This record gives sequence, structure tokens and C-alpha cells, in this order.
Amino acid sequence: MNKKYIERIHNIILRMPSFLEKVVAVILLIGVAYSCLQLAIHVVSLTELAFDDYIEDILVTAFNAVIVIEFIRMLIKHSMNTIVEVLIFALARGLVVEHEAPLEILIRIVCITILLACRKFLFYEKDFEEEV
Repeated sequence: MNKKYIERIHNIILRMPSFLEKVVAVILLIGVAYSCLQLAIHVVSLTELAFDDYIEDILVTAFNAVIVIEFIRMLIKHSMNTIVEVLIFALARGLVVEHEAPLEILIRIVCITILLACRKFLFYEKDFEEEV
């Protein structure tokens, strides 16, 4: 085999994961756009749900959309900061939306505190830079 041919295959293989990440990001973006449209329709429509259930349903959909948007950012811009933000949003969703036992709520709060402390004290300046 020709050395130039092998290098070309090697370069294609190295670029393939990045390309596939972008394909997944586009698919997720289409899904979250549809979800946001459904959320807007749900907010303005009259529903038979009780007020508490109505608000909870809106919050669940909104938090899911925000988490997916942050996840898309994480796929496109590789940085430690975006990873931590996705984790914080996912944990915060559980605090706001889910009805959990007090111990589980405390564990979520401690986890968010640890993530914020790591972000404040352990990250270098380059961790906030976003790879493109």
C-alpha cells in the first residue's frame, strides 16, 4: 500500500468522530426546536390539567430543552466548563421538577456545590476556552 493512501485513511478516521458529533448535534437541535414549539403551544393552550400539574409539565419540558441545548453546546465546543454546566443543569432539574426525599435533595445540593467549587478553584484559564 502507498504511504500517502494510508495517511489519507488515517486523516479520515481522525475526523470522523468530530463529524458524527456534529450530526448528532444537528439531530438533537431539530428535536429541541420541535420541543420548544410544543412548549409554546402548550403554554398558550387551555388545558384540563390542574394548575400545579400544568406548571410542572411546563417546567419539565423547559428544563429538558435547556439541558439538551447545553448538551449540544458540549458536543460542539469541547471544554470542561460546558461539561460542568450540563451536569449542573441536570442536577438542578431534579431539584426543581422532581419530588424526592430530603436526603436525595441534600445529595443533589452537595453535588452542585462540589461542581461549582471545582469550577471555581480547580479549573485553569484554558478550561474555560472552548475548542472548536
